[in-house]
Amino acid sequence: MIPYLIDANVAVSSRDPTAVSVSRSGKKLSRNLEQQVWLFSVEWPDLLHSKAAVLEVALDEMKGQMLTAQVFHPVRSYHPNASGAWHVSIAASAGEKLVSLAGVGELSIGHFIVFSGHSKAYRVMKYENNVATVYPSLREGLNSDTAIIQDVPFTVTRTDDETNYPTSGPIVSISAEFEEQLF
Repeated sequence: MIPYLIDANVAVSSRDPTAVSVSRSGKKLSRNLEQQVWLFSVEWPDLLHSKAAVLEVALDEMKGQMLTAQVFHPVRSYHPNASGAWHVSIAASAGEKLVSLAGVGELSIGHFIVFSGHSKAYRVMKYENNVATVYPSLREGLNSDTAIIQDVPFTVTRTDDETNYPTSGPIVSISAEFEEQLF
């Protein structure tokens, strides 16, 4: 896990390949849905060098974009009105957006969910009558998989090799960009 994330400013955005783009010739082009990934931009508060060093080393290890880490979005990675163990109650196929779930409480719209054994995190677009509408469509089918609804982990890798730690006296500023890593 990337340290000190709770204290950081975390922006999450979607790189959505299903968006239609228009070429110079006016031809519309669409891209493959399975390539949708979540992008994270993390800006840590200024840290004393002693605390920043641990974070610098963790980020340096990820240079080359070969290593992965876990990121938990500090706000959107839990559902405050849901509790206990959740699971898929009715099987769903890859490509579907509706997932029947069993659990206690309500899932929050706009928050994330991930299923055990899957690397893709999904956003809850709607939750009604124990059925969640997720975005994007399921990449893999679900049976009675466990649904992770609290501290939803995103497996990420660095999007570039740039590492830069501006220092002002004993204070260090650190920021980094990450991309969801799909298996």
